Amino acid sequence: MSKSATGKIVRYSRDNLPPSRTDWDKVMAMTDEEIHARALADPDAQPMTAEELARMRPVVPREKKKRRAR
Repeated sequence: MSKSATGKIVRYSRDNLPPSRTDWDKVMAMTDEEIHARALADPDAQPMTAEELARMRPVVPREKKKRRAR
C-alpha cells in the first residue's frame, strides 16, 4: 500500500449499509444487447475472448497445514 493513500476504511454492519447509488430501475430497463454493448465500450472491464476462456483452468486451493506452537 502506498504511503500517499488517503482512503478511509469504513466498516458497515448488515443493518447499517449506506444507500445504494445504483439506479436499479434504469438497469432493469436495459436489454441484454445494451448491457453487452456497454461492457464492450468499457476499456477497464472487457469481456474475455473465447481464446482466453479456453486457456483457463480450475484452481483448487491447497489444504492449510496445521501448525502448533512449541
